[in-house]
Amino acid sequence: MSAILKITSVLLFIFAGLYGLILCFGIVQHVLGTFIAFLSIIFLPFLLGLAPWYALFANGDFIPLLVVYGGGIPAGILYIVSEKFR
Repeated sequence: MSAILKITSVLLFIFAGLYGLILCFGIVQHVLGTFIAFLSIIFLPFLLGLAPWYALFANGDFIPLLVVYGGGIPAGILYIVSEKFR
């Protein structure tokens, strides 16, 4: 049971991270252009961190914020629960 919960929590972390990256990349691309979006992956990662906040305040869209910053909370709780089953 512990291994199943641990694998599920790691997959949830990975999914939330990748989906959040895709959402933030799309926001940066829409606002600043494709070239800056590609640069933000390697050289300017703070733009990807600010993108969900920009989407919330500029557009009222809270989904990127929930995915990026809220995606780790259920995964972390699931991982802690998997440790208790050991």
